[in-house]
Amino acid sequence: MKKNKLTKVVTSIAIAASMTMTMVPAVSAADYGTATYDTIDMSKTGSLTVHKYDITAATKAGVDTSVYNDDWKSDTKAETDLQKYSIPGVVFSYLKVADIYTESKTTANGIGVRVLYGFNDTNLIGDLGLDIASAELTKNSTYYYTSTEINDALKDKLENSNTATKNTLEDYIKANGGKDMTETSSTGVTSVDKLPVGLYMVVETYVPEDVTYTTDPFMVSIPSTTVDGQDWMYDINVYPKNQTDYPTLDKKVADDDDYSSEGNNGHALKDTASVSEGDIADYRITSKLPAIISKASYFTKYTFADTLAKGLTYNKDSVILYWYDSKADADINDTAKAIATWTQDKNKFTVTVQDNKMTVAITADGLSEINPNYAGKYVVVSYSANVKSTDDLVLGDNGNANDVVLTYARTNTTYEDVLKDEAVVYSYGIDLTKTFSDNNGDATKVQFVAKNTSRQTDGQTATYYLVANKVSDGQYHVTGETTNTDDATVFSPDNNGKINVYGLEENSYSLTEIATDKGYTLLKEDIKVDIKKTDATITASVASVRGQDNPNANVIYTKNASASAKVDTLKATMDSKADSTNALVKLSVENNKSFPIPPTGVMGTFVITLAGFAMMAVGLTYGKGKKKKEEA
Repeated sequence: MKKNKLTKVVTSIAIAASMTMTMVPAVSAADYGTATYDTIDMSKTGSLTVHKYDITAATKAGVDTSVYNDDWKSDTKAETDLQKYSIPGVVFSYLKVADIYTESKTTANGIGVRVLYGFNDTNLIGDLGLDIASAELTKNSTYYYTSTEINDALKDKLENSNTATKNTLEDYIKANGGKDMTETSSTGVTSVDKLPVGLYMVVETYVPEDVTYTTDPFMVSIPSTTVDGQDWMYDINVYPKNQTDYPTLDKKVADDDDYSSEGNNGHALKDTASVSEGDIADYRITSKLPAIISKASYFTKYTFADTLAKGLTYNKDSVILYWYDSKADADINDTAKAIATWTQDKNKFTVTVQDNKMTVAITADGLSEINPNYAGKYVVVSYSANVKSTDDLVLGDNGNANDVVLTYARTNTTYEDVLKDEAVVYSYGIDLTKTFSDNNGDATKVQFVAKNTSRQTDGQTATYYLVANKVSDGQYHVTGETTNTDDATVFSPDNNGKINVYGLEENSYSLTEIATDKGYTLLKEDIKVDIKKTDATITASVASVRGQDNPNANVIYTKNASASAKVDTLKATMDSKADSTNALVKLSVENNKSFPIPPTGVMGTFVITLAGFAMMAVGLTYGKGKKKKEEA
């Protein structure tokens, strides 16, 4: 029922825009014999000129299209006012489908004369919504109808089954020798001349990338009676209007750990994210398909070209396409509500990776499924990428931009359009300098371990120790994390006391000094390092609308705040790395000399000797006293 209602709404718009252009003259009894030339000159030929404009863009700009003439003549005002809304690249096909016949017969009011149109193809009669049994006249397997009957039947048919009727009539013209007019020029104009007298059916066959609501098939009589009923007009001008619509594009990213721990199908995905080296970054590209009304507006190309920064590599096998009815479900990639899931083995799309560029192209099989079934649906391209543990990863405010370009085309493949968006991942580092109070300590004897305790796992706060690859003395690239203390990396400075740890995400870290040089004291407490990532807003490009400037033809990146850090409770300085600012948290750690322990060397021996003499003196004194007492 919803689809039928939508079809009727769309048809009503299309009827208002194009069915009024139908060229079959509705001749009433009062019109008979009023034309200056009261018979058609069968030796003459006529012409058809079509002017195509973007009614969506014109209406948004406030143009009142109701003031233009619908008299099948050239309208200079319309052409001037609507010039910047012209649609190039539209192809119309035409076919003579009926002869014009003047019927004379006896009626209650005398001899009645009227114009009828004779069809000799019963299939077309049914496709137009006409009934053979209701023909005004049947003669030599030809069925005749009035213009009013033809107009009403086609109007009803389009209202009840717009897409199916359009497709049927487009196919009919192609299958029965219909000819294409040249595609509309940059001014939106195409024409054909030397048309023999008769009734012609005209359909829109090919359209550029932004046209959705194609003009309903319409009839043109060559010649037609002028609106004032005074003449036969052999050169016809029509101004059917198209509706336009565009896809959307949105790219999001999240650290896989954050994404997975969220537990709610992707709420953590945003325009930007922070990652550690060795992590997996989850990406999601979302696009809404515009309207697809008939074969003339079918998509012939829908391709995503995604480019990663050098610091990341694709997990090619991770690419999956999910299709959704609603934006809400697509935004969180609620896969349980997907109306279709495409994996690579279904041949609905291909994945090609070359260097840092991945192309996801919907195949002919995939296009045949989305045309027209997925009109207005949302597609989510889901994939992941590995964050490298190398110098390729940019640290600091510059970030690692991951661009995506959607290229799409309709049946006129000469015309393509693109949309762009990007997601950015940020990473940072620590620049630690180890010093000694007397400048004599050996920094290479110092050892640290690093951990963070801010991530929630199953509702519990877990402690994760950093695991890193030692590139050279004092230089480390993070490769992961562990809850096992035995697997934690021990960080040690180089001869100059430097420790550089590269590739840290936004988080709270604790550095614990577990060893220092002999004679120096260890730190009493852990060093707390808090890193806050760069804050940025990314606005995807939007498609250009005819007649209007597009300030958002490219992605708009706005940095709201630079990265920042604290060491313990103090605001820390963040140094640049290469040309990227706020990349490395700068701190220094000083060890002081230990308190001295009394030695057991020369001084100790002297003290012991004195003590011995003292004891001997006491002993001698005691002995003499005892002897005197005994003698007495």
